[in-house]
Amino acid sequence: MRLRLLCLSAAFLLASAPAAPAADAVRIVGGSGQFEFVDHGGDPRPVTVYTYQPRRTTPATAPIVFVLHGFHRSAKSYRDDWAYHADQYGFMVVAPLFDAKTWGEDYAVPKSKKTASAQASFALIEHLFDAIKAATGNTQARYYIYGFSEGGQFVHRLVLTQPDARYARAVIGTPGWYTMPDFDTAWPYGLKHTQTDRAALKKILERDVVLLLGAQDNDPNHYELSKTPRSMAEGPHRVARGENFFKQIQARASELHANLAWRKQMVPGAAHEPKKMSGPAAVDIAEALPRQ
Repeated sequence: MRLRLLCLSAAFLLASAPAAPAADAVRIVGGSGQFEFVDHGGDPRPVTVYTYQPRRTTPATAPIVFVLHGFHRSAKSYRDDWAYHADQYGFMVVAPLFDAKTWGEDYAVPKSKKTASAQASFALIEHLFDAIKAATGNTQARYYIYGFSEGGQFVHRLVLTQPDARYARAVIGTPGWYTMPDFDTAWPYGLKHTQTDRAALKKILERDVVLLLGAQDNDPNHYELSKTPRSMAEGPHRVARGENFFKQIQARASELHANLAWRKQMVPGAAHEPKKMSGPAAVDIAEALPRQ
């Protein structure tokens, strides 16, 4: 009887213990692959994760690069575009799909930073990184991250609200509009009502971040461009908005006496074109990779 009670107690403890990230669901194969990931340590909404592992590298040692899709939610196409760069530079591509039906605006523009869902997509990147490391024995302490368009919105908001995120370099690809580094403007157009304070922002501004803009991404009538009054106040098109954002980043760095590590880079001849932007973004990532 006592043994039975002990067994029942053990079973109850196992059932009530918090679930770990689903490392057992992660499967990295040579070449192109995919798997379904549920963040048991966070938001349970599933994501399909598209991967590419260069065959000349191993999952245990390859640097991990997260590639975040834009408005069309074409994560598989982004993975395919980045396969060439992965072969060239020897990193693993991880492209999660935050599909519109399941995630909606909680992907890149959560309504309130104080809600659990506001942190869900950002936290998922950290948990997915841990799950990949656990499943493959990957030894990388940090990851690299790039997002284009809506993915650029995702990346710059992750950077501005997650000062301890483990990216080694973040590349922000031409967002349509921004969360400005302004404590007097409410989220999502500013940092008011977020957990980012002046000390956190100083730390953020001293991290390795690249703002990547297409020099010809200046169409004020682009069908994907946000035209709300607040976004129009940031500028008439993506180039103007990006330049305005970076000027505010520089101003905050000066006010906070931060050693600004961010830089702005223009891509000549590129309009709002993910393929044309991917090459310069991959070079930015490659420059930050550990030396072999």
